[in-house]
Amino acid sequence: MAAKLKIKAKSIDEYLAAVTVDQRAALAKVRRAIKAAAPQAEEGISYGLAAFRLGGKPLVAFGASTNHCAFYPMSGNTVASLRDELKDYETSKGTIRFAADKPLPAALVRKLVKARIAENEAQREVSDEGKKRGAKAKSAQSQTDPAVAAFLRELDHPLKKEIDAVRLIILGVSSEIREGIKWNGPSFRTTEWFATVFLRARDKVQLIFHKGAKVKDNSTKTPIADPSGLIEWLAADRCRVTLGAGTEIHAKRAAFEAIVRRWIAQM
Repeated sequence: MAAKLKIKAKSIDEYLAAVTVDQRAALAKVRRAIKAAAPQAEEGISYGLAAFRLGGKPLVAFGASTNHCAFYPMSGNTVASLRDELKDYETSKGTIRFAADKPLPAALVRKLVKARIAENEAQREVSDEGKKRGAKAKSAQSQTDPAVAAFLRELDHPLKKEIDAVRLIILGVSSEIREGIKWNGPSFRTTEWFATVFLRARDKVQLIFHKGAKVKDNSTKTPIADPSGLIEWLAADRCRVTLGAGTEIHAKRAAFEAIVRRWIAQM
């Protein structure tokens, strides 16, 4: 196999000026087809080849050897995905070779470039989704407190599973909600503590909603819609929310989430 020409160039124009006349004509045709398929792509030199980048990511490249030219998809998948269209060319995993007097057809170059654009977009979407999942996982970790998990593991309570389920429902209402052990039980806060699991209730899950560690002198009863009848007011700034047990918790979830959202909105 002929060796790739060692061309010192700072631009594609300089690169083309250094190859033979027939190679220059063939590669100039490839260049025009690339620019037609990806007009926003940036030209440059990469690893001694005439290269293109799009959206900050490598797209395609081309170059010349002593007795042939080559197109580089800059991906190990493109050649395999277009194997039928490339059956008349000598190929390897990341290279398509062609003679200078038989340059790649413009339509084929455009198809190769479009395939690379689609591949880069798919990779970007996967990366973005991964980042979103990572951010979500990080947020979830910052919301939880190992002390609460440890407390629940050791808790002797007939509704321990239901309490843990309610805990996750509360944390899922807003990424601003955090948990901790306060007043001898799992409690929840945003800027201030606003709810605590009422562990003395043994046959149903109950929570005490409040306005923080200190009683407010000017507290007024918070107007909260309660069509499901979950709330029992204990004072102007305190109420008890009863969710029941077993399947009752799932049935009352939407109503309970609405109460949590309304309560933290006025903290």
